[in-house]
Amino acid sequence: MSNTLPGLRRARTAASARMTKLATAARGRSMTDDEQHDFDAAAGEIASLDEKIAAAEAEGTEVKDKTVSRADAAEIVKLCVDSGVPMMASAMLAEGISVEDAKTRVAAAGKAKDLVALARRKDANIPADLAATMLAEGKSVEDIRAALFDRLVAAEEKTSISSHVPAADGNVGLSSSRASMQRELKRAGLTTGA
Repeated sequence: MSNTLPGLRRARTAASARMTKLATAARGRSMTDDEQHDFDAAAGEIASLDEKIAAAEAEGTEVKDKTVSRADAAEIVKLCVDSGVPMMASAMLAEGISVEDAKTRVAAAGKAKDLVALARRKDANIPADLAATMLAEGKSVEDIRAALFDRLVAAEEKTSISSHVPAADGNVGLSSSRASMQRELKRAGLTTGA
């Protein structure tokens, strides 16, 4: 966990997302002991992070101020621009992260963009910048995948699906069955006429 103010906020968002995920998974039933334990741990983590964030904001400075060398800053910016996520560069530079951490985040952004592009093939109403927005909020690739899955499932639930052909007016099946039976009986010579 980063001790910078943005890092603390991201950690708080992640803990909150874990709580939401656990509560959603237990919707309509009681949480299991493991789920309740994880939920309580995330709630405790949020309380601790809130204290650290408040202290950092009150001081007007970040908990640990890291600076990035010019060479690293240039490499991080180039990496972000080349990967199509230039908006991430300023946040990463403000946090003072290393080039290796930047590479990890940019790779995650690439995966997230691919997921959104794939989901947009199925539902064009999904915003093209959803990955960038969610990453800026501190969401992980798994959070983005889950959000896209939920969105696609919700869209599918709106579509009515029937496993049978709707019957025409009246009982067509019965009259068709009778006509077929009469043809078979006539062909077998068991009936005489109509």
